[in-house]
Amino acid sequence: MAKFMFPFPDSKITGHFGKIRTIKGKKTNPHRGTDWAMPKGTPIPAVSAGTVKLVQYSKVLGWVLVQSVYGKDKKTKYVGYCHMKEKPAYKVGDKLKMGQTIGKVDTEGFSSGPHLHATLSPTVKGVFSGTVLDLYKYLQENAEKPSTGRTEPQNLKETAKIVHACPHCGKELKK
Repeated sequence: MAKFMFPFPDSKITGHFGKIRTIKGKKTNPHRGTDWAMPKGTPIPAVSAGTVKLVQYSKVLGWVLVQSVYGKDKKTKYVGYCHMKEKPAYKVGDKLKMGQTIGKVDTEGFSSGPHLHATLSPTVKGVFSGTVLDLYKYLQENAEKPSTGRTEPQNLKETAKIVHACPHCGKELKK
């Protein structure tokens, strides 16, 4: 089974999965990933060994790299690393090692400042639309060295929430 690591310390988390925030007086859709605020140019490590499955530019997410991962549940999942300004130097099919630099933190796309927005999905394109899962919780369950815990409390229903969103506007879809 593959080993896992957290990309950055918990103290750098600025956005939690499933959180609804208020920005400029308006509530946002549930957050589709975990955000770690880091200085621009900070190397982003792969959270596990895996294979590059997608390298794509998005007006909202900047440069995105998606890799496959395989955890304790023995099911392939996909981690998306977002908001990179420069195209990652990898192509689909390249193998990654845990901790290998996949890109650098930036603010490309629709971003509130330099950070890594990372997602987990059962599908390659899940970073853009469809089902997403709580990457932080997944890393806690699969990492060799557990994290010290979230920087703020989260209720369990929120942690387990699966968010479905429109691929065009990003709004949450009701089942």
